[in-house]
Amino acid sequence: MTDQERRFKLLVCIDGSPSSYQGLRYAITFSLDTPDTDIALLYVRPADTDGSSEGLSMALARENMLDWDLELPGLKSLKKARDILLENGILGEEWEAENIHKRSRGSRLGDHMLSYLCKKTGQHIELIVRISSSVLAGILDEAHHVQYDIVIVSASDDERVGLGAIDNYTAISVATEHNGTVILSRGLEQGHGHLICITSDPVSIKMALQDAEIASRCGCPIELYAVAETADEEKQTQETLDKTKQALEKTGYAVNGMHMDIGDPVGRIIENGLDHSLIVMAACETSMLKRMFLGSVSHAVLKKARSSVMIIR
Repeated sequence: MTDQERRFKLLVCIDGSPSSYQGLRYAITFSLDTPDTDIALLYVRPADTDGSSEGLSMALARENMLDWDLELPGLKSLKKARDILLENGILGEEWEAENIHKRSRGSRLGDHMLSYLCKKTGQHIELIVRISSSVLAGILDEAHHVQYDIVIVSASDDERVGLGAIDNYTAISVATEHNGTVILSRGLEQGHGHLICITSDPVSIKMALQDAEIASRCGCPIELYAVAETADEEKQTQETLDKTKQALEKTGYAVNGMHMDIGDPVGRIIENGLDHSLIVMAACETSMLKRMFLGSVSHAVLKKARSSVMIIR
């Protein structure tokens, strides 16, 4: 396995909305102390179907990705994202553009990338503008094309964002259809830790271990949480929590807290998630039903939660 294959890769979907920049700021926390972390910023613009002159000229985009002089769709949003990176000490003097003439991946329409390399740490930052049949198709294609460890997508409520806006349907569809880990960002605030939701499913402990590794990269505390639907399930649920805690501590991860409730899992998880940066859940779907269900509880939480949700696969 090469060094590049071992790198931790984040894809942040940018549409120019405040929520997408919150997702970027969260991604930055992964790269500050872990030099094996690479970040790609993706703006997808749906292709014009009527041949109108409003379509983004990708030849023009290629000529201006380094200059940032023109208010072209996508470049304006990525320029602001680049400014946020600069404000956080990324893309400074130790960084250089790898290819001053820009690159395109093969002949695929609208996939134009500018890559930055940090000479000191070997980290990469990629700024990608793509034209696709839809925003959803563009995000999923990029997410499948590169093996990202986490995809961060934010639902925009800002009607002024434009054609590249990521609406709630698109954001949830990314979390449902992508075969990797996805963070659905809703006002993602740093510093409040991860609420790892444990179930009796065997995949639950594996999910907790995955998130503990992710949380350690951004310095985020983790808390274990489970809901017993009835008092009869209380003992088994507590045993599952204890078993998960032991597995985490055996691996060297500290558990900041652990508690259990009795009642409706969806409502309890959503309520408790308000005090955390992320609600973390496993995707317990079967492949045939993947487009419809992540598992009844995780799917309902993903749709109804007011806080950010991470679905781990």
